[in-house]
Formats: sequence, structure tokens, C-alpha cells
Amino acid sequence: MGGNKDRKSGENDAKAGKRDGAKDAKAGKKDAKAGKKAARSARKRDRAGADPAALIAEARADAFTDEAPERAFAHFRPLAERVPAADLPVFTGQPLLMRANVRAALDALDPHLPAAVSALREPRLKEVFELPALVMALDFSAARVPVATLSAGDIDRMLAEGAPWRELMLSYLEVASHPLLGLLPRERVAAVRAGAGKLDKARDFVALPGLFAEFSGALAGKHPFPADKLDLLATLGGALVQQVRPGNAVAAVPKRTGESILRDQLAALVAERYDHLQVLAAVALGKRKADELLPALRAAVALGSAGAAETPEEAPAEAQDGAPAEALQGAPTDA
Repeated sequence: MGGNKDRKSGENDAKAGKRDGAKDAKAGKKDAKAGKKAARSARKRDRAGADPAALIAEARADAFTDEAPERAFAHFRPLAERVPAADLPVFTGQPLLMRANVRAALDALDPHLPAAVSALREPRLKEVFELPALVMALDFSAARVPVATLSAGDIDRMLAEGAPWRELMLSYLEVASHPLLGLLPRERVAAVRAGAGKLDKARDFVALPGLFAEFSGALAGKHPFPADKLDLLATLGGALVQQVRPGNAVAAVPKRTGESILRDQLAALVAERYDHLQVLAAVALGKRKADELLPALRAAVALGSAGAAETPEEAPAEAQDGAPAEALQGAPTDA
């Protein structure tokens, strides 16, 4: 009898110990959360009372700014690998063009940073200052992607993404080229409208932004199309015309590689941080002025906007910058 009581007593003590341990663990987690919350509150109080110039200088000092491609890639890779890969868009841009636009945007924003910092609790300056190095990490990553082809499904999705903007821009240019307005030659617009099929549409995606750029003097301030949509159409078209060729069959496409996924994750990080940069500008200047001041991230030509970047002479061919690097060999049939 005494032995049974001792066993039961021991079991009860063990259960009580487990309960106490669980309570201690929960209390520890609560304390840790409370500590983090207190630290965040302290940082906010410190930030609220700090001089904007001091905060800007601190963020610049903390930012990773080494633009050597391999070192930048090694630094940002762990962060990029945490970006969810599900539904990740295929990167079709040119990193060196993006770097030129990022630098232009940072230069344009610089005089207005104190106003933005004063208005925002957490302006995320460090992430914005790291953009040039992050773009060079993207450039290095894009060069690692094996050459392959886009799938027929990818091509159809890209055509579908650009199709509404193609039609809107064509319809607008047909009005603008009417003889009563004469903002650009009517036959140039008719040449874009003519034709059908995937290859023709891909070429239209390239031609339409080209018309807006060529006749920017006549069209500036008279059309509703933002620079980033013109750039989107040009980027889609540039990738598609390398993929769609008349008379060629759809090539077998390997599975998406780890290198291409990492490239696209880095591209998503660049886009997210450029959004932060645009928020800073919008807070300091208002959205309309910010849109006029900053170039679109992937703009390749001047489109009448004060901030749009010219194509830099040193920019390599799109294929070398992974735009997409899978998009060079093989071509689905034009239909």
C-alpha cells in the first residue's frame, strides 16, 4: 500500500512539474513578446525625438551598399530565399536599367528625405538605401540562370497581361492621329493595328511605347497612360518577340530552375523596396508630384516624365541580364 502511494505521489509531482514548466515557458514567451514590444516602443520614442538628418545618416551608415555583384548576391540571398515562391512573376527586366532608375530616384528624393522622415514613424530608410546593391545582386543572379524557353502557358499569360493596355493605347492613338488633331501620323498607328496573331501582338507591345516616346513632345500631358504601364508593355513585348516565331513548334520546357526562382525572388525584393522609396516621395511631395519626379523602376526610355531615365549606353542586351534568361532559345508557334 505504501509503495502505491509513493508511486502516485511521484506521478502527481511529475505532472505538477510539467504544468509548472509549461507555465514558465508561456510566461517566458509573454515576457519575450513584452520585451520586443517595449523595445519597439522605445525605438519609436527615440525616433520621434530624433533629428531627421541624424536618422538619415544612421540609416545610410547601417545600409549594405557594396555594389560588387557577387558580394551583393551573397549578402541578399538569404533574405531573398524567404520570399514566397508561389505565384512569383517571371522577371523580364534589365537590372542595369533598373539600377540607373534607382539611382535617379534616390538623387531626386534626397532633398525631400527630411520631410518624409518627419512624417513617417518607420520610413524604412535602410532598405531604400540598399536598393542599388540589391539590384546588382539581381544582376548577378540573372546571369546564373540557365538559358531555356518560356512555356506556352507563360507566353499566353504575358500576352493576356498586355492585351488590355495594347487595345487602350491603340484606341487612344487612333484618336490622337485623326487629321483633325494630327498629333502623330495616322499611318504609323494603322501599321500597328494591322496584322493578327501572337507575334504581331508581341511586336505591338514594343511598338506602342515606342510611339509614345517618339512623339512625346506632342503627346505629353494629353494622354492618361502612366510611365510604368508603357514600360510594362515594352518589357513584355521585348521578352515575347524572342519567344514567338512563325512556323516553329512549342519547345519542350524543363521545370523552373532554382536559379530562376532565386532571380525572381530578388526581383520581388527590388520591387518591394522601390515601393518604399515611392512612399517616401509621396509623403514628402504628394502622389502626383512624386509620380512626376520619379522614374518607373524598369523604364527604358524617356516618356515625357521629368523622372524617366534614358537607356544607358553600358546596358547589356536583355538576354545577358536575365529578361528572362530562360527566354532566348526555342519559340512557340505564332497563332
